[in-house]
Amino acid sequence: MPMMNEADNIALADHLTRRRARVSTVLAVMFMGSMATSFGVETAPCRPQTVHLAAWIVWAVLLVVLTAAGGGFFRSAAVRRLLNDESTRANRRAAMVSGYWAAVFSGFGLYALNLFLPLSAAEAIRLALTATIATTLLWFGKLERESLSDG
Repeated sequence: MPMMNEADNIALADHLTRRRARVSTVLAVMFMGSMATSFGVETAPCRPQTVHLAAWIVWAVLLVVLTAAGGGFFRSAAVRRLLNDESTRANRRAAMVSGYWAAVFSGFGLYALNLFLPLSAAEAIRLALTATIATTLLWFGKLERESLSDG
């Protein structure tokens, strides 16, 4: 693989940053859709449902790791540095704060909902995690798109 110069690294990082801003939003919507299509399947687990739930857990963990670490694992150190600039780190922190508040409010909401519509622990946890992860991704994508349009 030929060595990339600084201009190539900047162009690649710019391309990846724009893609990351779009993909964050798409992944959040897909993640919420996955939750919506499988809600309530815990009652009578069968092999497809178990596989779906296991895949959901793996997906959730990957989304959290990618959001927290910033991605770019298979890129050079120079490109990773460009991908995780000061603006991106600030956007990631703000997105994680929004995820925290989503977790708090979903906890309150699920507690109240459980008074009228009993939920299993697994359902409540999946709902809270979905709200938390999706909110974090949506907010990060929004902030990244705003940063890109400002710059």
